Amino acid sequence: MIKEKSKILFIHPPAYTHKKIDAGLKYPPMGIAFLAATAREAGYPIKIFDANVENEPFTKIKKILNEYKPKIVGISFTSLLAESAHEVAGLVKQINKNTVVIAGGYHPTVKPLEIISDDNFDFVIVGEGELTFIEWLKNYETGQKDYSQIRGLVFKRNQEVIQTSPRELITNLDVLPFPAYDLLPVNRYSSLASTRKPFITFIRSRGCPFYCIFCGVQKMFTRHYRCQSPEKTISEIDKLVKDFQIREINFKDSDFLIDKENVKKLCELLIAKNYDLIWTCNARVDMVNEEILPLMKKAGCSLITFGVESGSQEILDNLKKGTTIEQIKKAARLVQQFKIKYTFDIILGGIGESRQTFEQTLNLLKELSPDYVHLAFLTAFPGSELYDEAIRNNWFLGGKAEDYNYEELQINATKISNKELAKTYQKAFISFYFRPRYILKRLKYFTWSEFKNNLKGLWFIIRSILK
Repeated sequence: MIKEKSKILFIHPPAYTHKKIDAGLKYPPMGIAFLAATAREAGYPIKIFDANVENEPFTKIKKILNEYKPKIVGISFTSLLAESAHEVAGLVKQINKNTVVIAGGYHPTVKPLEIISDDNFDFVIVGEGELTFIEWLKNYETGQKDYSQIRGLVFKRNQEVIQTSPRELITNLDVLPFPAYDLLPVNRYSSLASTRKPFITFIRSRGCPFYCIFCGVQKMFTRHYRCQSPEKTISEIDKLVKDFQIREINFKDSDFLIDKENVKKLCELLIAKNYDLIWTCNARVDMVNEEILPLMKKAGCSLITFGVESGSQEILDNLKKGTTIEQIKKAARLVQQFKIKYTFDIILGGIGESRQTFEQTLNLLKELSPDYVHLAFLTAFPGSELYDEAIRNNWFLGGKAEDYNYEELQINATKISNKELAKTYQKAFISFYFRPRYILKRLKYFTWSEFKNNLKGLWFIIRSILK
């Protein structure tokens, strides 16, 4: 008699209502989608529950646990969802103490000992999880009790914490199966900048070679950049378009343009396919040029999000961004030239921020007038260089390093008071979004999708101002 393989449930924890950090963003949990596809390919029955798009998520988690009765529950989460993830793990054990609970994702990777200290978690996967998880499953299914030879794992043995050696990187991302989009509520994902439905995110690379002090992606994927081949990407886009009727893709890679030859070939394939599809991406301002942008536009690129961070060269240097104000201006001129919309991500309260540097940022925004601006306070996430520096310099407000929230002050590394720094959020929103020039620009491109997004954005602005 062939033994049935264990049922696996992956859970993406919900964001707490008092920590509304998404401002209308509802992105699929891509790490879980890759893991689920890998485990399903190995023959395991799989379900995914994305609690982040559900009302009354904990009630629904109880329901699926009682009905599906998984033997294994995987919880993948970022630092923003850590508090919620601990509550989910406790709920799993409350319903069935014998269910094996495994943590993975960014926060467990950078804080594995913190996670395993919670008895509701049995194992922690550190780093890229696909190979580690499959190897762990094989051991678990065969009843082996020694997990110490599995790389990339943290667990307890007789109350002793065991941390194994790091897992090697997956160098060829083409070997990964098509993410399990079919197990996700695809029609429920959205972005404030998206204009078409169904909308989905797509990740085709791992690793980032840059040194921004506020980013911890290197702890998860290292600085060794790896990317799917254009042929692999186009085969997956083909499935998204044909099987899910996807009409807009947001490439969520740290930087879409690190390998321009790869992107050039991908654009050529997209042009040849001639899908009814638009797409957006992230890029550094020093990565765009006159050669790649017209090709991206022709291939369906509708918007680029630039990590501008500040309008002050001093702040950019303090954040180790590696870009210049002139490069920011040149990137804006280029995307305007090729009629691609663009968003600026701005960090408020950068290291050494003063009234003068803040005004320089506001002036730059008004001068370049991007289509959207996303504002966030400088936040020290575990795993980033900034986190360690904040600890050394006692920058955490109230001594609380765990309060991860882009919309509220976590640290003050500036030359201005907490009260004044808090007001920069409100001032920046009003000074940019309520300008007659900006309002007229938005009306010029008015569509029903734009109207709905602008309503969401307006509510977000009002809520931020009131806060």
